[in-house]
Amino acid sequence: MAPQKIIIDTDPGVDDVLAILMALASPEIDVSLISIVFGNTHAPVAHSNLLKIYHILAQEITASSDAATRYTRLRGETKTVLAMGEDGPVGGDKAVAAYFHGLDGLSNISETHPRFTPPVRDPNAEHEHLEISPKPAYEAILDVLRSEKSDTVTIVALGPLTNLAHALRTDPKTFSRVANVVWMGGALDHPGNTSASAEFNCFADPYAAEQIISAVKQGAFDLIMCPLDITTPHQIPFSDLIHDADTSTPIDPLRDFISAMLVRVRGLQASFGLPDAMEMHDPVAVWYAIAHAGRSTLDSAPSWATRPREFKIERRGEYTRGMCVVDRRGTDEQSGDRTQDKRLQAKVVPILPPKDENFDRMGNATDRPQRLPLVVASTPGSATLRKMLLQRVFGASV
Repeated sequence: MAPQKIIIDTDPGVDDVLAILMALASPEIDVSLISIVFGNTHAPVAHSNLLKIYHILAQEITASSDAATRYTRLRGETKTVLAMGEDGPVGGDKAVAAYFHGLDGLSNISETHPRFTPPVRDPNAEHEHLEISPKPAYEAILDVLRSEKSDTVTIVALGPLTNLAHALRTDPKTFSRVANVVWMGGALDHPGNTSASAEFNCFADPYAAEQIISAVKQGAFDLIMCPLDITTPHQIPFSDLIHDADTSTPIDPLRDFISAMLVRVRGLQASFGLPDAMEMHDPVAVWYAIAHAGRSTLDSAPSWATRPREFKIERRGEYTRGMCVVDRRGTDEQSGDRTQDKRLQAKVVPILPPKDENFDRMGNATDRPQRLPLVVASTPGSATLRKMLLQRVFGASV
């Protein structure tokens, strides 16, 4: 079976890097386009971060024949397209996550480790491993969807949904050709990570998120969400990701890069009293896409499960911007139950249909049944993700 075509829409911060590397090292999927959006940092900086990733990967595959076999996309005839996207939200004030990811999105390694920065490119020169598109990201996304058969391209969104909202608004018919959108975003029954109630990608552009979710409810396409509820418990110990500073063994370029990027994050998490492990938010979304390559939206891979959820995105609240306002009316959900069991099961139940078919759960008139976002409720588990990521990204024996 041919690999599943994938578009990655991303704001490269620290966990985005791990997610992108895992995608590029996975034979089940073919990353046709990487589109950049603001979020963890400003869009031009995020664009530079993606070039850093490829600069380090080029060194890695030169230094290691094993890496060359893992990252075959870099050796292929067809290059992944890179497109610059939006540097601000559809609506509301702009926010970036420099408080966690650093000013450059990668723990400030641009200043602390300048060796990871590639030489300044001639803008007219061809990139060895990427096709740099002059088009804005939303146009590049639509180009891919037009050029491939309908329902064959998955978009994996790792940042705010701004680029996707622009693409949807520009050409909704073409956008509806997408097989599905997999988004790392939201917090439904879990505290926020940017505010008390909001996950960052929702907070950064709640207007875009609401536009995408509204289109999903109208039946335009399917959305699979990986919210904090399911991503937070998936963690990899920093000791697996950061090399020993005292080792006498030569360090591979990729391991050196990742280690430098994560040292600051490790210190931040220690200062917050958090476990000595990296939360795999974005890698979970990529993992879902890998596990479901070639499958229909409702055909869950073994040990995976999704549940439909009814909610809206708060866009203007002083304290609740980006909050997923879940409608539990008419359901069996226990609003106070936030316990996560040992198998990483999100405590949710399917939404029951409204009693009055002419209105949705939020009291809005509707002429047809709603399609709800599908929220990932269970996975094969954190240990399985750890093994996959370490083997594919680093070639580690686990």
